[in-house]
Amino acid sequence: MARSKQFDTDEVLGKAMRLFWEQGYEHTSMQDLVEGMGVHKRSLYDTFGDKHSLFLKALDRYADTIGEPLIRKSKAEPSAKQAIRGLFEYSLIDDGSRPKGCMIVNSATELALRDPETASRVKRTFSNSEQLLLELVQYGQQSGEIEARHDARRLALTLANAWVGLRVQARVATDHVQLRAIIDGALAMLD
Repeated sequence: MARSKQFDTDEVLGKAMRLFWEQGYEHTSMQDLVEGMGVHKRSLYDTFGDKHSLFLKALDRYADTIGEPLIRKSKAEPSAKQAIRGLFEYSLIDDGSRPKGCMIVNSATELALRDPETASRVKRTFSNSEQLLLELVQYGQQSGEIEARHDARRLALTLANAWVGLRVQARVATDHVQLRAIIDGALAMLD
């Protein structure tokens, strides 16, 4: 007779996401996952597959639970510059409620060169970020808030690159004054 699941799949996937986000793929062992998720090893395998499959599901969950709400929030801002600043400042939140940095950026630097499935997810997320920034820049240009002399696509790509760099810095930096200066410098490109 099959045993029924004794856990909420979404809840334990969230725990796995946090572990991978905090420790990275390579430094998260199956034992870490079993202990951190509070599930038996067999249940973990039966529900999520192997460690790599679980990691990919955790990356997808990150995009859904962190990325999508951030995109919706930025599109609801009345000002393009405020929306872009909000995206950048979100990367600096360090209130203990979540690991530092960005799980997608962390995965890009750790795995994307040797794992095509991770690379695909990273590229998709980066592309979505570039598209969001392009839309915000174009909105700002239409409203007169951002100079129309700028090539919108080039500016969006430059902002996207600055945002990725900021997320790398946010993982290790302790000087928030310096991180805020990076944001101010990136946003100065909009003038």
